[in-house]
Amino acid sequence: MRIKITLLGFFLLSVVGFGQISTTRMNELKIGMRPFEVLKLLGEEIAAIVDEGETNVTLKGIDYTIEIRSGYLSKTENDTYLSSISTTSKNIKTLSGIGIGSTLEDLWKAYSSKYNVFLDKSNNNNREFRIDDRENGVILTFSLKNEI
Repeated sequence: MRIKITLLGFFLLSVVGFGQISTTRMNELKIGMRPFEVLKLLGEEIAAIVDEGETNVTLKGIDYTIEIRSGYLSKTENDTYLSSISTTSKNIKTLSGIGIGSTLEDLWKAYSSKYNVFLDKSNNNNREFRIDDRENGVILTFSLKNEI
């Protein structure tokens, strides 16, 4: 009984201890959020975020680069939204357990049967693995160096 409880505890810590990524969000940040919603999440840490450009932010100890744009998800001509979220944090993983240190093989196993995936040719040991989530209208991109 004690072993089962310990294993359950480790499982819960691993789920709660890491941030979560899906094709449309990274933790609390979600594609399509309006800039005021992002600022509300960040509290007083940042006074403004750049429209039509990248901004580096930290939320709950995780560093992100976000991009605000107008266009595809805009409801009106001048409406802006969160269009891109990226991180290199080792403390964040996808819902499938993929994160910094995962291999190309791990990516294939986790995603090739669920999504349309694209893999660039290797260029100086760098490549991208992209998941095309047509249902949500987004692409999740993993940047790989030496297949990791």
